[in-house]
Formats: sequence, C-alpha cells, structure tokens
Amino acid sequence: MGIGVDVGASARGVLKAVVERGLGEPIGRVSAGDVIIVGSEGAKVLVDVPFNDYVRHGVGVNDYLGIATIIHGRLVLGRVVEVRRSHVMGLVGASPILEPTEDYTGLATPATILLEPLTECPLEGFEDCEPNTVHTPIDPLSIVFKPSPTFLRRMLQLPGEGVLIGELYSGGRVVEGVDVKLPTHALYEHVLVIGTTGSGKTVLLKNMALSMLNNVKGSTVLALDLQGDYPHLALPNPVNAKPLFKPVGSLTVIQPITRDYLEGYRGLIEGVFGVEYLEDYLGEGGAELSDVKDAETLAKALGYALLRLFIRDVYGDAEVEGFNASVGGGGSEAVLHWVEATIKVGGSSFRLRLVPWSLRFSDVYIELPRIFPVFSERVGVILPRVLENAMNYINHGVNCAQQLSQRGSRCPGERPQAKVQARAGGEGTVEQGVVDLDALLREQACVELAAECLRLAWQQRDNIVRGLHMLGRLGVMDVKFTVGGKSVLLEEPNYGELLNGGLIVLDLRLFREQPTAASIIVYRVLSRVFEVRDVELRGGGEPRPTFILIDEAHNYFPQPERGVEDFNKDVVEAMINKLTRLGRVRRIGVVFATHTPDDLNNLILQLTNTKIALRSEGHVLERVGLREYSSEVTYAQDGVAVVKSYVFRTHSVTARAIPPQTMHRSHK
Repeated sequence: MGIGVDVGASARGVLKAVVERGLGEPIGRVSAGDVIIVGSEGAKVLVDVPFNDYVRHGVGVNDYLGIATIIHGRLVLGRVVEVRRSHVMGLVGASPILEPTEDYTGLATPATILLEPLTECPLEGFEDCEPNTVHTPIDPLSIVFKPSPTFLRRMLQLPGEGVLIGELYSGGRVVEGVDVKLPTHALYEHVLVIGTTGSGKTVLLKNMALSMLNNVKGSTVLALDLQGDYPHLALPNPVNAKPLFKPVGSLTVIQPITRDYLEGYRGLIEGVFGVEYLEDYLGEGGAELSDVKDAETLAKALGYALLRLFIRDVYGDAEVEGFNASVGGGGSEAVLHWVEATIKVGGSSFRLRLVPWSLRFSDVYIELPRIFPVFSERVGVILPRVLENAMNYINHGVNCAQQLSQRGSRCPGERPQAKVQARAGGEGTVEQGVVDLDALLREQACVELAAECLRLAWQQRDNIVRGLHMLGRLGVMDVKFTVGGKSVLLEEPNYGELLNGGLIVLDLRLFREQPTAASIIVYRVLSRVFEVRDVELRGGGEPRPTFILIDEAHNYFPQPERGVEDFNKDVVEAMINKLTRLGRVRRIGVVFATHTPDDLNNLILQLTNTKIALRSEGHVLERVGLREYSSEVTYAQDGVAVVKSYVFRTHSVTARAIPPQTMHRSHK
C-alpha cells in the first residue's frame, strides 16, 4: 500500500523553508535509530549531528536547537540536555584487548545529542505565532538546525521592548543579537536579584538603572546606595569604548547628614571650603564664616562645603562650576534645601544636585512606629503618648527619677496639664508644641516614668529606651550647624519636586556600620515616594513611573527569625505591602537585591514575580525557589544569571549581563 504523502518532497520543502526564511542553519537530523515519544513527562529527542557540523557549531549542553518536522510542518525549540561522543571502535562494538587505541582518526564520528523539547509553532504563520507546549509528534529524520536570533526570540517569547537584563546565554556563551529584557509591566510586579559577593549584582543593577532611564519615558529611578556606587553613573566607563547607554547628564543625591559628620568636618567646613565660598563667590577675601552677617549666607557656605566634601569623597579631583543653592528663612536661622553645580571630572561634565537631609523629631515622632521598625507592636500603639507625657514631665520640672523610686506615689500625669498647641500638620496636640529627642535622652527617667504610668511592661519600656538611643546614636534628628550665633537647619526636601524624573541616589555610606539603624531613613524616604505617587493617582493623573533599587535589602526588610531580633515584623511587612501590592497601581516597581536571602523577609519572596539568580550556592537557590538551576549558576561566571519570570514562554532563560556601561569601582 502506498503512502499518501511524498515524505521526501516534504522533507526537502521543510529544509528549503528553514534556510530561505532565515530560521537557522541545518546541522543534523532527528535520529532514525530511536523511538521519539512526545507527551510523556521528561520526553527527550535524540539528534544525530555529522562530525564536521558538530565541530563547526560547537554544540554544548544548554544550547538551543530548532527542529522542523517533515510530516506535520511544525517548528520546535529544544534545549540540549546531553552530548554523546564515541570513537569509531565504540560504534562497531569493538574494544582493544590490552591497551587503549591511539587511532585519532576514529574520533571523526557523528555526535548524538539529547534534546528536551520546549515550545512549538507552525511553520506556516510562524511570524505571528504564539508558542505553545510541544504536542505534535516529532518525526525521525526531521530537520535539526542551529536557530537564528529571530527564531529564538519568537520561540522563547522574549519581549522586544523593556529594560535590558543582558544577552541570551546558552551552551557557555552569549547568543549574539538576542537580548533578554523585562517589559515595564513586569517591573511593576517587582524583581528579586540574588547572588554572592562579586557575582555581578551591582553591575547588573546599575545597568538596569540606565536602561530604565533610557527606555521608560519620564521615569524616576531611586537607588539606595550603601557603598557609593551609583554616583558613578554620571561618568563613562574608561574601558568600554562602545557602551549601549551613555552616562546620565544629571543626578540628584539625597545625603542624610549626621551631627557627627558636621562636627567631624567642622574644620574643613569653616577653615577651607566655607572660606573658599566667601572668596570665590562673594569676593570677600580674608573673611571667615564667623564674619557673615546673616544665616542665609552661612547656609550657602555650608551647602558649598557639603558639596565639595561629597565631590572629594566620590569623584576625587573635580572642578565645580555654576554653583547654586536654595535657602529658606533668614536672620539668625536659615534652612538649607539643596545645592547644585556642574561637575567636571576629566573630560566629562554633569549636573549634580545635593540635598542635605535630616529629620525634625517633633515632626516625625508620631510616625516613628511606622517608619522605625524597632518598636514592638504594643509600643507602637502608645509610643506618641509616652513621649508627650514624658515631655510634659520635663517641661514641668518633675523629678522623674525620684518618682520612679516612689512606687506608691501618684503619676505626674494626674497634675493639671500645661497649655497645648497644635501639632505640625494640624493633627492632634502636643504639650508645649515640641517633643525634643535630646531632652528625652537627657531625662531618660521621664520616659521610663511615662511608660510605667501607662502600665507598660518593663520589656516594653526597655524597647522604647533602646529605640530612642538608637535614634540618638544615628544622629539624623534635628541637625543644626551653628557659627557665630547664626544657625543653619537641615530638614526634609519637597519630595514632589524631587521626584520629577531622572536618577536619585539615597546616599547611605555614613551608615555602612549600622545599616539596620538607618532603616528609619529608608522607610521615611520610601513612604514619601509612595505618598507623592499616591497624590498623583488620586488627583486623576497617571503617576510617573518610579523604580526603586534596594541592594542589601535584608538590612531593611529582615525575616524575624533569621534577621534582626528587634525588628517589628508587622511594620516591616506593612512597608513591603505598601511598596509592592499598593505600589503597582501607582507605577512603582521595586528591585530587591541581596546575597543572603535566608535573612530576607518571606513576603518579598512571594511578591516578586521575577527572580534573577547570579552565582549562588544551592541552599540559597532553594530559598528562592530556583534549586533546579543549581547546575547553571552555582559556578557561573560573573554576570551570568538565570532569569525566571512569567513573561518568558519557557518560564526561565539564562542571560549574561552586559559590561559596566559607566564607571565602576573596579575601574578606580
């Protein structure tokens, strides 16, 4: 009985279509000596590749190969699972009796390759196909080909637009011309990056920041920077002659300033940079800061000094041109908002805005339970009242230590209360109008007494005192610089004006040794970012795209049983929920990165829909649900990563990050 289909003609037609339509270069055929089964779990396909084609193309494990079936006219993408090689003596079943053969000509044998089928599309209509799971039987002698970039992009369903992660990587090498990108909507569903120290996390994050700014119109990128990496995005890479992305032309740096920082550099501020400002910008040669007549001039001189200190530490020998400052107030007290200038480093120039940052305790103490996660849940509920009562005792001159020692006496809170004033923002009242951290720390007994009178347990009183002392040591509350009876205050910026696009760096270098305590800075800034975008949303507009890069995320969002013991789990997870679940509709996308995911809060693992794993150990990969990729990334080269996301048809691809696009610390 004859066959109704001319199989030979069909095979020739399929081969011609693969070549003429640029799907790839034929290298072999599905084996005729094996039964091909599609549909069973773990189905595999054997492929025979002639020796010369095997050598020319260098097929390796994890390489992609295409299959064009000769009966049904289907295209299949497969991944190489095994490569089998045999000497000719092995093929004929012969083996030397006494010693191994040295007949190297016998190595010129076909390679047998084991493929795992991934996706399929019809040959006709391939250009518009949406790949599906492989259902079609794969015929023996079907055409096997090295796939073209077009074929790979279609069969892997790689997004054509979005933020660049790197180049497709398979078989131990980069696949030229095939980019791995994450579309913007995937970024709003958040990303987790893991990788051991030196695996390329920071390079990847910095490149992603540049890609976000270049590819997402009007976007704002906020980078939390503990090591001082992100200001270098304004400088070119000295060894990358053809970068894909140019350095940023301007950036904003939010620099939390501590009291210790101002005192430690007072000599340079007053004796060098402050004098330089008076001479170069005001023409007052020989003048000193103590000679200035108003706080506004002192504020500008301080701002100039802070700018020069930052430039010295980050950019080294650089020129400053076009200095400008925003100052409020006057007379004997002024507020420094920001300073900016054009910075010239080598042959590069960019605009830098430096925003000195501090908090007023009287403005934020009510919010402390939500932005400083060291206070327990019970303490958080009652903390503002404890602090207000303690300040009332202090203002009335109560001997709190004596009251504590007389357990049977009345609590001072029963005495008539002082006249009260409106809180900042008009919300509630505060006795005497000010709750002062310095006074509370000096009169710690009043804090303990207020807590006791409100019937808090000793553990809760201890929690309050420890938290207040952490804030005191951090030194970012009520920061003031005073010279000659004139003072400059530092406070928070206008976040609405700040978050209007471009790169913003939250400089946390001063807190490398105490990143946990610095969580109040992180939580406060992140809360304000959310609020700004929330106002835009509620106003009927479309919020500006905002991407937040958080390296060393375990410092700020720990898992209680593995992370920082004192952190309030509810506060931590409330912030995570705000940024992730609520942030999506406000067009906020967060990239969390860590080298110790064991210490990272579980909620982040659940709410990041894309995982990127650079070189990591097996137990680390298991923690984030990527254990099956151990063979690919446990010993991977720097920058090689498995990207697991719902946006890819195969759920995961391997990519290699592009080289640093700008200056990196390794270039110094």
